[in-house]
Amino acid sequence: MSLCTRLSRPLRALRVLVLALGLFVLLVPSRASAYPWMIKHGYPACVPCHTDPSGSGPLTAYGRVIGDSLLTTPLGGPAQGDAKPGSYFGLLPTPDWLQFGGDVRGALYANKITGSPESRRAILMRADLSVSINTKHFVAHASGGYAHEGALGAAVTRNEENNFVSREHWLGYTTGEENTLMLRFGRMNLPFGVRTIEHNLWVRKLTHTDINDQQQLGLAAAWAIGRVRGELMGILGNYQLRPDDYRERGYSTFLEWAVSDQLALGASSLITHRKLDPSTLVETWRQVHGVFARISTPWEPLALLTEWDYTLTSPKDQYWSKGIVGYLQADLEAAQGVHFLLTGEAQNVGVQGPPPSWGLWLTYNWFLLPHTDLRIDGIYQSLGSDYGRVPSYTLLFQGHVYL
Repeated sequence: MSLCTRLSRPLRALRVLVLALGLFVLLVPSRASAYPWMIKHGYPACVPCHTDPSGSGPLTAYGRVIGDSLLTTPLGGPAQGDAKPGSYFGLLPTPDWLQFGGDVRGALYANKITGSPESRRAILMRADLSVSINTKHFVAHASGGYAHEGALGAAVTRNEENNFVSREHWLGYTTGEENTLMLRFGRMNLPFGVRTIEHNLWVRKLTHTDINDQQQLGLAAAWAIGRVRGELMGILGNYQLRPDDYRERGYSTFLEWAVSDQLALGASSLITHRKLDPSTLVETWRQVHGVFARISTPWEPLALLTEWDYTLTSPKDQYWSKGIVGYLQADLEAAQGVHFLLTGEAQNVGVQGPPPSWGLWLTYNWFLLPHTDLRIDGIYQSLGSDYGRVPSYTLLFQGHVYL
């Protein structure tokens, strides 16, 4: 059976589903002023809505209210958010200093690479719970969860699968209610580039800066002063990785300037060293330096994200691996909570000038209910190799529920 025949049925099904969802979007009532991303609503910084000052992860009480009212499709009328800021769906009131979080994401995955058998799997991508204690000056945060497979960089237990994982656990001190400065110590996401949920983008995989299991133990300082925000982290290593020689140490940082309410520009830098790299089995230095931008376009429903990084891995007495990796993503919000995304990515990272690879993502993401979204990704990648180009086709269906 030819590759076109193998893929024709799922691709036809995807086209029918996208068309049906698109027709549904036209019937969904929406506000006259649809927003592209939070920068469009005057939220260039992450502090008001997230416990982590650089974004992603558990929401604050204020973040849950904003998420319910601005992210979710208002089926049956305008979204009102939780019944009160300190409650969960209006059912579980909590004191202002105590916040709970949860994140469950499941997926159906199908992939076909030319010359290889087709792969289909059902994946539990994440099943985590978290708790945050936030007083006027002190913050404590910890998460824990179950991973059936993968996420070995965050695993506390030492099994090949079915592990208990803790992606984040840290203590912090803030200078005041607006958190203009936060000092943290513990296991945290690396402050680098655009913090996206698409951890399989090449820019996240090749720079080792995704939010799946690439967190590190360290000491960090995050700041937000006027239109400038940033974070600097001294990396002490991943202490859920053994032995000690495998652990990276160095720094990671980013700085972002909100030029206007519609444009934010940033730069990132990372340098680490480890005595024994698991892939090269020798002493290795790793560097990544790049730029990124968040853009709210003059056409109100459309926003853009982009990041481009130079990466250099220099193992002792071996060939160096280097190159450029990046992406450009367009997010079109056809109605409140209904997003169509087009993402183009490219990379040529490798030894002695590898052939470039490029990919294209077509995505539908619907925030259909408070704290709930569905997502469909169709991904085509043209993988460069010394023997020619190898096409890869992927379909990914995701369901996500969070607190």
